[in-house]
Amino acid sequence: MSSPTSTLAESIADIAALNGLVIDPSSVSLNEMGLDFRVGFATAVDGRRWVLRMPRRPDVMTRAQSEAAVLAMLRCHLPITVPDWQIFSEDLIAYPILPGLPGLTYDPTTYEVTWHFDKDSPLFVETLGAAIAALHAIPRAAAINAGMAPNTVADVRQKLRTDLDRVKDRFEVPAHKWDGWQAWLADDSYWPHETAVVHGDLYVGHVMVEANGRVTGMIDWTEARLGDPAIDLIGHIKGFGLESLPALIEAYRAAGGRVWPRLTEHCLKLHSAAAIAYALFALIPGAEDHHDAAQAQLLAP
Repeated sequence: MSSPTSTLAESIADIAALNGLVIDPSSVSLNEMGLDFRVGFATAVDGRRWVLRMPRRPDVMTRAQSEAAVLAMLRCHLPITVPDWQIFSEDLIAYPILPGLPGLTYDPTTYEVTWHFDKDSPLFVETLGAAIAALHAIPRAAAINAGMAPNTVADVRQKLRTDLDRVKDRFEVPAHKWDGWQAWLADDSYWPHETAVVHGDLYVGHVMVEANGRVTGMIDWTEARLGDPAIDLIGHIKGFGLESLPALIEAYRAAGGRVWPRLTEHCLKLHSAAAIAYALFALIPGAEDHHDAAQAQLLAP
């Protein structure tokens, strides 16, 4: 009798074959961390390693059309590698695996985290800061030509106001959090003067690294846009804690990243608002199972 895991691997191999990619089902491994895509890793019959992204919901493939154009633009500007989609169909995105390994992965059953480099490596912080600075330095015109909306900081702040209203309409939001977010939104001194090209969902699991911690690439660009540059700094907190933020900001500044007097405070406010994004995700059709967890995040101290 086939196990559920082997049956899933065979199903993934069938999908790949229908798209012209012949893989060994026994080589398939999965990373279930993504909310939008199930991600698989597999070896083709010619020995080449591939990344396979399979949508969890139909709507994510519509947004992936924009991601494809953005990736083509990024490959022209960044000193690190990004995915080169060689297969893009309604049920599969596939590309040759990037150099290095994801900074971390986790077991979806036990939730055990595996780090693929020395997480205390100063080289990781140095090269991550430089990679983010290079991303944020991409000309605005190049981003708009690739199909990104010409968002300004005013647009970013207004969208967050609208998002807050949507969340408050469907979830319980503590008064002290609501008032704090409103005050932050109203105070110009927290905010950058300009938007930048951002990854939008950047944390160590979406960063490709060598064993010594050197950053070699970034994956999962679904949320890429012209946005608040601080969004790409706060993802570091997820893997390394609040105390890690100053070192990354300094590495970013040293590599030419644009900083402002209240950047650190702004990052902390933005980090506190992460529950808003999760609550919005829980409102997407098909993601209703996340409603209770999103509510718990909003109520957390």
